[in-house]
Amino acid sequence: MTGILFLIGGIILIIGTVTALSIFLYFKIKLRKVLDAAGFEGQNIGDIIKEARLQDEIEPKSLASMDRIYLSQIQEDFPGINISEIKRQAEQVILDCYSCVEKNNSKKLKGKIKSFVDKMISEYDGKNVKFDEFKIHNTVLSNYKKDDKTASIFFASAYEYVLRVDGKEKKVQDRAKTEFIYVLDEHELADNQNAIGVHCPNCNSPITDIEHKTCNYCGTQVVLVLGRVFACNDIRRY
Repeated sequence: MTGILFLIGGIILIIGTVTALSIFLYFKIKLRKVLDAAGFEGQNIGDIIKEARLQDEIEPKSLASMDRIYLSQIQEDFPGINISEIKRQAEQVILDCYSCVEKNNSKKLKGKIKSFVDKMISEYDGKNVKFDEFKIHNTVLSNYKKDDKTASIFFASAYEYVLRVDGKEKKVQDRAKTEFIYVLDEHELADNQNAIGVHCPNCNSPITDIEHKTCNYCGTQVVLVLGRVFACNDIRRY
């Protein structure tokens, strides 16, 4: 009886192995045909994968620029606005966020920006993280939305860095979108101050006391600022 069971088990194992091998060969042949049709005829599949990974490390992420579509509309709504300056601010927000992740500290941040940094910190789970040789390739206008209370300008940025985690390193090409919000109704800002990251124009500290229109850290009046500047409200990688 034991011999029969052993024999049956052996047969099942052989059938399973043959089936798995057949499936593997089928998909390998299909992949080979797809690669040949794409112009990779004769090249080793492993070499193609290695080349693709290397290309991902070297080539900056692509960006879809909407400057031609939205720029004139934004300039019409906000005469004299300096989009180039806000793009630089968007890049600075990205740099600041990654710096906070390195320091494992998001105490000075708030709202969605704080959530973005906290999520990255949790992903590395207390490991020693460094983003060295950080370089931003380009920043473009990606979207624009406006209603009766707020207006939002969205930017997309492509950047690279050398990621070092606990002694291991690799080059990374990445990109992120940032949202800059212009408050048309300051009561809307007061109602949503946990979501909208407005900072003092003097010391750059978070504005938490909208009703008194002053910065808690240096006492700067912010009532006029709220009516004429864009503040970063959100950031996300994509």
